[in-house]
Amino acid sequence: MSAARELRGHVRGLNGIRALAVTLVFVAHKGHLGSMGEAVDAGKLGVWLFFLISGFLIMGELHRNRLRIEEAKEAGARRNAALYVFYMKRALRIFPVYYLLLAALAIAHHLFYQREVNLGLPWHVLYLSDYWIGFVQDGWPGTVSHFWSLAVEQQFYLVAPFVLLFTPASRHVALCAGFVAVAAVVHVALDAGGASPPLVYACSPWNFALLALGGMGGIACARHRVVAAVAGATLTMLVCTAGLVAVLVWRVSTRGAPADGALAGVLDVGLSFTLLGVFLWIVNRQNSMLVSVLEWRPLDYFGTVSYGFYLFHNLIPSKLGEAPYLYGRLHVPAWLQIGLPLVLQFLLALLLAHLSWQLLEKRLLELKKPLEAAIRRRLAGQQPAVDLGAR
Repeated sequence: MSAARELRGHVRGLNGIRALAVTLVFVAHKGHLGSMGEAVDAGKLGVWLFFLISGFLIMGELHRNRLRIEEAKEAGARRNAALYVFYMKRALRIFPVYYLLLAALAIAHHLFYQREVNLGLPWHVLYLSDYWIGFVQDGWPGTVSHFWSLAVEQQFYLVAPFVLLFTPASRHVALCAGFVAVAAVVHVALDAGGASPPLVYACSPWNFALLALGGMGGIACARHRVVAAVAGATLTMLVCTAGLVAVLVWRVSTRGAPADGALAGVLDVGLSFTLLGVFLWIVNRQNSMLVSVLEWRPLDYFGTVSYGFYLFHNLIPSKLGEAPYLYGRLHVPAWLQIGLPLVLQFLLALLLAHLSWQLLEKRLLELKKPLEAAIRRRLAGQQPAVDLGAR
């Protein structure tokens, strides 16, 4: 089955990629995995994969809606319906569990939880975590620092619908490409200029460029006539960019120091295109063995609840499961003493994500279709937009 046809409904493998992405973030935060410098640390890989997926789904859907607007007789009504439906879906998916968690954190912080640490809760409420980390704190205080990526995505959701729904569809790719080019220059300049790592990590426009890169893939796949060309070009791009990144990483690692200056920015750009190549290859090879592995039911479910897992995982105390005296008495091997706390923390985060999904998130998402129907009836009964189930 062609990728274009698949994109009309369910794209196989996306939940599996989400599961791998959130696992990379977990091992970076809890296992401190980032042995080859910041440019290729596990957490960065995971977050960037999330950005690519979000851009692919959201911008691809907005592009298709814009095409329908251009074909509709009542373009204004259809555009308004697309906007209202988009924000309704995003609000149901993101806000409830996020703000309930922030409310619980505020109460716990006031009573006992990390009272000596400024958690920046007002910034998180406003989805300005990236600005707070990069400019206000210039550091990563507290266990809520991972909220920065949620802020980036929310800021993207505020802008993208207006840009894409009010701009001719024929200009979407050019807009994305132009932004990616400018963001790449700024990102390299930030690294070359000695900007602090937290500022570059959380506030660089390259984070939004990754969403735009994913969006370009979604737009290309929405244009059925270019799917084959994209699939063919992807392999070439993957080989070239992977070679570039491999050479640069080798040169950095042989000096025994992480990349810095402009080289770090160049590594980021090269790595991003490599991830995009892998991602688009998966999307355009829906019958491949890799996609079948990604569709493994436990992995697929883990990807389904990955939003909750991402929210909760860093809040679990890193000391949980550490018992050196007990392990010593039981003669537990050293490697297992390190691994057991990570496994326990992982399982607890997964349990919380499962409960959040079953008790709250899933139930709220069931309201999407009736609310969408109500919105469209209110706005001249427009046809329903494509729902890819984006995270």
